[in-house]
Amino acid sequence: MQALAKAELTNDPLERNKHLTFVVVGAGPTGVELAGAIGEMSRFTLSKDFRHIDSKQARIILIEAGSRILPMFSEQLSSRVMRDLDQLGVQAWMNSRVSEVSENGVETSGETISASTPLWAAGIKASPLGRESNISCDRVGRIEVEKDLSLESHSEVFVAGDQCRFADEQGRALPSVAPVAVQQGKHFAKMIRADLDDKPRSDFEYHDKGQMATIGRSRAIAETGKLKLTGFSAWMAWLLVHIYFLTGFRNRLFVIISWAWSFLTFRRGARLILNKDWESFSANDNQKDQAA
Repeated sequence: MQALAKAELTNDPLERNKHLTFVVVGAGPTGVELAGAIGEMSRFTLSKDFRHIDSKQARIILIEAGSRILPMFSEQLSSRVMRDLDQLGVQAWMNSRVSEVSENGVETSGETISASTPLWAAGIKASPLGRESNISCDRVGRIEVEKDLSLESHSEVFVAGDQCRFADEQGRALPSVAPVAVQQGKHFAKMIRADLDDKPRSDFEYHDKGQMATIGRSRAIAETGKLKLTGFSAWMAWLLVHIYFLTGFRNRLFVIISWAWSFLTFRRGARLILNKDWESFSANDNQKDQAA
């Protein structure tokens, strides 16, 4: 909202283009959903809110270091998402590694993108606790664990969630997502109870229930086993799954009504920018206009 408002107020074409450029780094589910949401907001939700700019002309760039977006999904679904993003005006740059992010933009593969809104969706580093404790970690700081989620040197210590690096049968590390953390938490709770009851421990087994990603209104993909869904059916499945895991009937009903209203109206309502930085920027800009 601040970027579009600044683009509305400036008379400098280069500065306007900078504010109208949004760069999302990382084309996993988070990056894809974020880029799709910005594309949808700029082309539909906010398209009639400005007088001097056309928010539909916003440039949205999705940068991925790998060869394709959503590498954890099948190539068929990745290709479908590429088409959906293109319809929302999102440019996907593959095989591009970001070398620097600053207030002026993003540098990648020898090219500088002038953008006032860079957004990082390429993952995070784990807490430095593992490396500070001289425990074996991977390149992002996740602690390597045994099959029962305990440490090799301290069997009484368990690690789970984003701090844990657990390899599956193929030697691939499980992703740092909520379903993995929940299952790991339940497993080591059972192991603690087994220790208290003098029972043997068991190895952790992750049960993959599938994965989903939304791209915008009526656009989504879902994959579980051999079942693959795209478009409206995948979007409805995404809604139902998220509503199902909410606690309480009242919460579920409120979310259904809120989502239905947003879907029908594109969430037309009051949108306010309230912070001191914006107040000072707006005041300085008004003074420049009065002086001109």
